Amino acid sequence: MKQKKKEREKMISRRFIFLIFLIILSILISGEMRSFGASPQGAAGDRHHGFFPVSVWYTGGTVRAPMIEPVSEKSRAEWKKDLEQIKKLGFNTVRCWLEWAYNEKEEGKYDFSSLQLLTDLAAEVGLKVICQVYIDSAPEWVGKKYPESAFVASNDLKVHSQSSPGFCFDHPSVQEKILNFFSAAARAVKDKPAFYGWDLWSEPHIINWSEVYHLGDLRYVQFCYCPSSQARFREWLKKKYGTIDRVNQAWHRTFRHWAEVEPPRFGTILTYTDYVDWQEYISDKLAEDLALKARAIKKVFPESVVTSHSAIPGLFSRPSWDGTPDDRKMNDSVDYYGVSIYPKHAGAVRPWTPFFRSAGLDFVRSMSLKNEGFYVGELQAGYGVFGMKVSVPVTAADLRDWMWSMVAYGARAINIYAYYPMSSGYEAGGYGLIELDGQITPRAEEAGRIARTISQNMDLFLKSRPQSSQVAIVYNPLSHMVGGQQTFTSEGQPVGYNNLSESLQGVHRAFFERGIKVDFIHVRDLKDKAASYRLLIAPYPVMISQPYVQDLVKYVEEGGTLLAEARAGWIDEKGFAFPVIPGGGLDKVLGCREARLLPIQKTGQMTISQSHPALPWLKPGDSLDTVFFEETFEITDKRASILATSTDGQPMLVLAPYGKGQALIAGSFLGSAYHHFRNPNNGKFLAGLAEWLGIKAEVSVKSRPESSVVEWRLLEGKDYRLLFVFNRGEEKISATLTMSRPWPGIELRNLETGEKILFNQDQNRVNFNLELEPQGVKVFLIKKV
Repeated sequence: MKQKKKEREKMISRRFIFLIFLIILSILISGEMRSFGASPQGAAGDRHHGFFPVSVWYTGGTVRAPMIEPVSEKSRAEWKKDLEQIKKLGFNTVRCWLEWAYNEKEEGKYDFSSLQLLTDLAAEVGLKVICQVYIDSAPEWVGKKYPESAFVASNDLKVHSQSSPGFCFDHPSVQEKILNFFSAAARAVKDKPAFYGWDLWSEPHIINWSEVYHLGDLRYVQFCYCPSSQARFREWLKKKYGTIDRVNQAWHRTFRHWAEVEPPRFGTILTYTDYVDWQEYISDKLAEDLALKARAIKKVFPESVVTSHSAIPGLFSRPSWDGTPDDRKMNDSVDYYGVSIYPKHAGAVRPWTPFFRSAGLDFVRSMSLKNEGFYVGELQAGYGVFGMKVSVPVTAADLRDWMWSMVAYGARAINIYAYYPMSSGYEAGGYGLIELDGQITPRAEEAGRIARTISQNMDLFLKSRPQSSQVAIVYNPLSHMVGGQQTFTSEGQPVGYNNLSESLQGVHRAFFERGIKVDFIHVRDLKDKAASYRLLIAPYPVMISQPYVQDLVKYVEEGGTLLAEARAGWIDEKGFAFPVIPGGGLDKVLGCREARLLPIQKTGQMTISQSHPALPWLKPGDSLDTVFFEETFEITDKRASILATSTDGQPMLVLAPYGKGQALIAGSFLGSAYHHFRNPNNGKFLAGLAEWLGIKAEVSVKSRPESSVVEWRLLEGKDYRLLFVFNRGEEKISATLTMSRPWPGIELRNLETGEKILFNQDQNRVNFNLELEPQGVKVFLIKKV
């Protein structure tokens, strides 16, 4: 009995300690997120410290990240030789890395000798240093000391770390050790002038760098279900719901105590509010984890820049088994958030198209508007490798195109991955800027030339911003959640894995093709930013939180123009259907309600029924492609206009006035249909709304041949502009560019060559001619004189 009593006392003590930890953690996270939301470097404009890093990934020797070559008597000479070559090529920064498994092999015994030596050598040759920190590769002592910190899948199977994926950050002691590691690393370099900043988390997920297929079908496995993660989730629920009774009401459960609450493991027919909560919690948790890591650095080395980057633009992602970050939330946690860009990754079916890349970069840029820029954490340097699968070659022209594209979209750093090709693993031989034996490639020379140009004109880039947009595409990640884990679409439908992304991409493409710049706006920013846009488009708005519905209502009421797609506001944030669709009060704004809903197997059509100013590029009888659903409407506002109908004559495209504004609803997913089927009329309808509202492209292009695709981007500074022009085709083109004249007197030069460009002008417009080789890029400086 005494033994059992002692065991109970120990258990109570452990639970008490853990409860205290959770309270402290909650306070830290709350304070940290507030401080980072207020800009960790002060004003957004000075967080870069007047520096634009252009780096290659290199940490001494030829080993691949996250592995580290031990310091030897040869290291100083060999590493310095590499760094001198990096500097000679034109780069201004080297991006090295730390690995928890290597740098703390024994608990509390840190070995940062490689980082310190590399930073000293970088200073000697005139380079800055950014350090990537890898925690996903954990030392063995962690698992032995804290076996209960192993990741646990939703089927209760544990992940036995093989260096990667490490151990759960939610475990109090593991978290403490990780944050101590960050702080120790900061102390090791805080007095070294060459050290510039950190990337605290490469491609954030809960599970990283591990293919744990032995646990089951990863479409249905989720993480993490260890005791610490479940406890942290319960704390999140307490903040949201307050009482266990409110959780029971939301989840349709009968819990008696908080300790009984667990994350959902599978879907049921009853409700999926639990799944929505779980996914929302995961994205909150990832942002909070990043903020804690940033705090661990900043408290020691506050002037260093802290960053992180996603694996791909969030536009292309969806909730997945390994935990998916929300790019907008992650931006609140660091000075700069960013992305990996691999247009010719071995895992891709084909290289990224210009349309795909533009949509991704506009998304990354838009999610980073608060920080006035984003970091390219990784930019592909060489051909991709995945076992026996290799990508098409990466060329010097690719690097030139990609690097200038990053700058044109507002990047504040470019980090090229990697200097040497991967030395080992299933990527061996791939992704290198130079050869593994040190031979310099044309890619390296071209990338270095661009890096040098950026360094020579750093102020021009840092003090300019991408051209502001008058059109925004609403990004509402909750729409991923319709049906919870039951995300199936009707039999025979050709798409459906990522309906939201496909819809967003299709809408973006319509504007890209006509040179009209658009932003993506996260629903959490609607309240403060929607009014700055003349046109909002809400693709695939099938599930949306009621507060955000009200933000859309207010936007129209105060004079905005809204286009919503089918079943707008069908489901609320709890997973419950609204009694009337469009839901949440949108029926009043849109002047109609759903009358009929039909599934379609592939694609259907709606037909323009009248000429109307809102349809400047369409005429009666023109057809638009539809996909998934055909939704027809009952008109409830006699002022509403029917612009298009179904094949049997029922309203499918409705325009209605509301307050000082106006709103349209399309009874299908026109963006997704355009993404897949390319009916030109879908693009004409979407971009025609801008024409209707008088929103024009700042630059017009007439190119020869007419089938060529020419992209332009503008960065705007005080008394100057930077104009980037890209030939997105495979043949040489000539083009005439016409733009408004920003000042009475201007000078136009090629930024790279300094050549003065002749132009024609009248009272308000300027035009000039140029030629571009296939995949060619030219950058022009337009100055007030």
